[in-house]
Amino acid sequence: MARPLLLLSLLSFTLASELAANLPRHDLSTDTMITLAGYQAEVHKVITPDGYILTLYRIVGEGPVVFMQHGLEDSSAAWVLAGPEHGAPAFRLAEEGYDVWLGNYRGNHDSREHQSLDADRDNQFWQFSWDEMARYDLPTSLHYVLERTGVSKLYYVGHSMGTTTYMAMNSVDPTWADRVELAVLLAPVAYVDHMKSPIKLLAPFSDLVQWVADHMGMGEFLPSNWLMDLIADFVCGDSPLEVICENVIFLLTGYDESQMNKTMLPTIASHCPAGTSSYTVLQYAQEVKHKRFGGLDWGSDEKNLLHHGSVEPPLYDLHNVNTKVALFWGNNDWLVSEKDLVKIMSQVPHVVINYQVPHDGWNHLDFLYAIDIQELQNDDLVAALAMYPID
Repeated sequence: MARPLLLLSLLSFTLASELAANLPRHDLSTDTMITLAGYQAEVHKVITPDGYILTLYRIVGEGPVVFMQHGLEDSSAAWVLAGPEHGAPAFRLAEEGYDVWLGNYRGNHDSREHQSLDADRDNQFWQFSWDEMARYDLPTSLHYVLERTGVSKLYYVGHSMGTTTYMAMNSVDPTWADRVELAVLLAPVAYVDHMKSPIKLLAPFSDLVQWVADHMGMGEFLPSNWLMDLIADFVCGDSPLEVICENVIFLLTGYDESQMNKTMLPTIASHCPAGTSSYTVLQYAQEVKHKRFGGLDWGSDEKNLLHHGSVEPPLYDLHNVNTKVALFWGNNDWLVSEKDLVKIMSQVPHVVINYQVPHDGWNHLDFLYAIDIQELQNDDLVAALAMYPID
C-alpha cells in the first residue's frame, strides 16, 4: 500500500508544481502561492501596540528562521510572485531548508485591519508613516516569530523600505543585534539626497504636509490623475511599455528592461501597489529636501508630539546600527544612489558584506523579479547566510 500512496503523493506534488508554474498569479494570496508551489503555508495575525492587525505568512521549514520584509507600496507577495521556477527569493530560501516568514506592513492589502478603525471609512487609520512601521510593526512581527518558533536568533532580509525600517528600528534599540544574526539589506534606503525617483518632485513641497497628502489620496496613497500624469511625463516620455507608465510603482522605482520578464508585468501590476499611506511616501520626499535620515515632520508641534513624543522629529543615527549587515545594491536603482549608499557604508559599523550585483542596469525591482535573479542575486544571498551560521 505504501507504493500507491507514494505515487499519489508524487503525482499531487507534480500537479501542484505544474499549476504553480502555469497558473496566473494575478489575484492569488501569498499563502495560496506558497501552497501551489508545494510547500506548507501558515497564516498568522499579530496586533501592534497601537491596534493595527498585521498578517504574517510562513513557508514552513525545519532550518534556521528567516524573516523577510517588503518595500514601499509592496506586500509579502513580492517574495513569492515570480514562483519557484523563476527564482522568487522566498522560495529559493525555502528550497535551502530555511523556515521562511513574510511580513506585511500596515496599510497594504494584507494588513488593512485595526482593532477600532476602518481603513475604508476612517481617515485616522492612515495617519502613519514608516516611523510607525519601524517603531511598532517590525518589532511586533519579529518578537512574534521569535516566540512562535522558540529560536533565540533569526536572519533578516529586507527590501527597500524593509531596509529603511530595520535600520531605524536597530538605531534606537541595540538589543536587536542579540536576536538578528545577519540583516541582509536589498536595495538599502536610508539617506536619499541623490535619488533619481520622481519622489524628489514632491520634495520642494514636502513640508506642506497636509496639502501634499490631500493630493496623494487623503490619507491612503491614491495619487490624483494630475500627479500621475506629472510623474509619467517625467519618467516615460515615449516609452512603449504602457503597463509601466500606468503603474505608480514602476514610475517611482524605474525598471531594467534587459532583466524584465515582460510576461510577468500584468501579474506584478495586479499585486502592486499594495497600499500604504500618503505620509509614508511623503517622508522620503522630506528626506530628499532636508538631507537627513529621520522621522516625518507632521507640520505642527501638536502632531509631532502625538507621533514622536517630541516637538522635533527624531533623527536615526546609523552609527547605532549594531547588527551585522550585508548590503546588496545595483547601479541603476532610482531610490538608492551610490552617493547615498556611501553614507550607509561609512556610518553602519558592521557592514560585513558589500555586494554590488554584477549587472549593468540592475534596478530596484530586479531584487524581486529579475530574469537572472538566481545567478546574480540568490546564490550570493544563500552564501551570505551560510557565512554566519546560527548556533
